[in-house]
Amino acid sequence: MNIIGPGKFRSRPRLAAVIVLASLLVPYGFSRTASYWRRVSIHTGDVGPTEGRTDETIRVACYNIAHGRGLATSNWDGGTFEERKARLQQIADLLKELDADIVVLNEVDFDSSWSLNINQAQSLATLSGYPYWAEQRNLDFRILAWNWQFGNAILSKHPITHASELDLPGYSTVEACLAGKKKGLSCTIAHDSGELRIIGVHLCHRSEEIRVQSAQVIAEIASSDAIPTIVAGDFNSTPTGFPNSQTGPLGDNAMDVLDASRVFHRLPEQPPESPAELTYHSAQPEKTIDWILIPKNFRFIKYHAEDSPLSDHRPVIAEFSTKPAASDP
Repeated sequence: MNIIGPGKFRSRPRLAAVIVLASLLVPYGFSRTASYWRRVSIHTGDVGPTEGRTDETIRVACYNIAHGRGLATSNWDGGTFEERKARLQQIADLLKELDADIVVLNEVDFDSSWSLNINQAQSLATLSGYPYWAEQRNLDFRILAWNWQFGNAILSKHPITHASELDLPGYSTVEACLAGKKKGLSCTIAHDSGELRIIGVHLCHRSEEIRVQSAQVIAEIASSDAIPTIVAGDFNSTPTGFPNSQTGPLGDNAMDVLDASRVFHRLPEQPPESPAELTYHSAQPEKTIDWILIPKNFRFIKYHAEDSPLSDHRPVIAEFSTKPAASDP
């Protein structure tokens, strides 16, 4: 007679625990290792070359699309596959209507389970007719069968000749190691007026102090060489004197730091006089946190926030000239 000792029974829970742990750690470990190589990528789509503005006038848009969830408060509540697909088409239609040469997108999913693993940058570029786009992942990890890959994207009607990650200060070192953190996407665009640097940013939403540090990095880079630099996206910061402005522990503010650098020009310069100039929340606007900053020697022609319920942010559109006004020095 074979008698099974109690040790065998005790080993089964241990084996099960090892299997469960491996099933968690192996996909996660692979995803975090692979994240290093897929941080930034440049793509050319199937759509043919699209005519952008060929003179010194450029139109840029920025839009935090909130993972395509619409006005839902949770990324898991964006609706069915068909509803999410329809919303992406609506966002693409809006981008067509805005007719920007370059679009900076924030909170874009590249492979995330809550948005049904759709590469939203690729979809929006294809649906709205942009032949070139770049992707930059802020968060990138996998647990079991669930993926989280999302960050910033830049769509362009002009070739993107170079793209790189702009490292910015993080809120938590542990969080950054385990999942990632908010960074920026820097692209060089071959425009007919000359090379342009476009930096797409989504700054930390939890700390004005971190945003101030990020603003210092951005200003230093923009002033470091002769390539004109345009910075656009969700800054999560509102200048002093504007509705719902915040300051860090030292009383400083990220937008104030960028203003003080004297590298950029922004609109609006003065506190908004109507809700139409506010960018967040789109359903009930209370502050301006989405911005397009242009070099000091460029000149704004048009600038406005578009009223749209497709995200909790409003898209911002700027049209500007690379040549100063005749009266400018």
